[in-house]
Amino acid sequence: MKNNFFLNSGICILSSILMFFSFPPFKFWYFSFFCLIPLFLICGKNNFLNFIYGLISGFIFYSLSLYWLKNVSGFIYLLLALYLSIYWAIFTFLIFLFKKEKIIFLGASIWFFLELIMANLLTGFPWLVFGLTQYKNLYISQVAKFTGIFGISFILVASNLFIYSIIKREFLSQQLFFIFFIIFCFLITKLPQKKEIKGRLKISLVQPNFAIYENTLEECKEKIIFYIEKKVRHDKPNIIIFPEGSFQGDIFEEKGFINKLKDLSRKNNFGILIGTFTKKDDYFYNSSVFINSERIEVYNKIHLVPYGEFILGEKFNFVKNIFLKIAGYYPKLKRGNEFKVFTFREIKFSTPICYENIFPEISENFLKNGSDFFIVITNDSWFGNSSGPYQHFYHNVFRAIETGRYFLQAGLTGMTGIIGPEGKIEKILEKNNNYLFFEDVLTWSLPVVIYETFYSKYGIYPFLLFCLILTGLLICRN
Repeated sequence: MKNNFFLNSGICILSSILMFFSFPPFKFWYFSFFCLIPLFLICGKNNFLNFIYGLISGFIFYSLSLYWLKNVSGFIYLLLALYLSIYWAIFTFLIFLFKKEKIIFLGASIWFFLELIMANLLTGFPWLVFGLTQYKNLYISQVAKFTGIFGISFILVASNLFIYSIIKREFLSQQLFFIFFIIFCFLITKLPQKKEIKGRLKISLVQPNFAIYENTLEECKEKIIFYIEKKVRHDKPNIIIFPEGSFQGDIFEEKGFINKLKDLSRKNNFGILIGTFTKKDDYFYNSSVFINSERIEVYNKIHLVPYGEFILGEKFNFVKNIFLKIAGYYPKLKRGNEFKVFTFREIKFSTPICYENIFPEISENFLKNGSDFFIVITNDSWFGNSSGPYQHFYHNVFRAIETGRYFLQAGLTGMTGIIGPEGKIEKILEKNNNYLFFEDVLTWSLPVVIYETFYSKYGIYPFLLFCLILTGLLICRN
């Protein structure tokens, strides 16, 4: 069997399919504990073939999981899938270079390092971190209080290698250590956490359900005022949230509209947050604007989407020209430089925009500035009725666990919902078992509860140090 390349290619694709179904929106999270085993079983002493099998398996997985990108970029998204699959290829190439008695923890550490590189290199893309599969598993996901989501990936890869070693009838000392490690991880999640209650706010999350650029500025203004005056005001919220893309122009150019919003805020004693564009010094920003009576504050998105909001490699004319020919437009937004925290009645909150919530370090920076809870505003209408909005939304589960804060999300067309500080999904807007492309408002009395987690204090660095020491010991050990 090991000499049959085509049969082995089919077997490694089985790993791709199993992993694909372990991610949102599917509920087969338990596949992630064994999905890599078919890939491991066909790998052997031929390092080149190990690399190729990893490349094939990774490419199929990312091609399936990121298919929603076809709505935005056509089949060019396959280039991204190919780039990401290289990390799988490097992984399968490296782990079989070492002795099998080291494979469990060394393999898990290698995957951990590769995911960190993927999350940061070339602006980073931690969209499909392996740990995301545990979004519904409130037992394993709690480990993120200490290790972050990348630590969950470490456990899952180690679990796959643990089962693989048993299937191969190789009884290793690391198997025993792995069992102790899992027990330890489970026990530390039961340690009590310092808890603080800062009050309660009534929040209204608006899901207006219109595709971007389909509405004129006047229609955007009418819809925003409609929700404030007709659909929301009778609930008497403290803050009304409108998602990214709710207003398509520079809101500060509409003086009459701004004055109307300030007047509504002052008379009804609530804050209004709107996802919009703003302009300053001839630069446009993707922004969240918070209107609290006469006071107006702005957060400008810091982590922009490559090729959606700016051109990665724009210094090279051929890159710009190729993109212009393919896309027909040239995006050039300016990134913000301040992790702005808004304040309402002495309670502080932050508003990551679009996919900023998939980057743990962005939430960490907001946390350093005193954020008590988070509101993600996003426009996922680009993705259509696909797995994309689900994959995006469930990253909030891990940001909530890591930070010990509530995470709320308002989506232009969905998903809109609330995640508690321990990763529990409190509420999601739905209609006839559907979460996308309908119009509604989610009003929630939010207890502003803060848990002090190990990760919120120290970040990824303790677990990174653990993996570095572990890797060094295993490589140097004869």
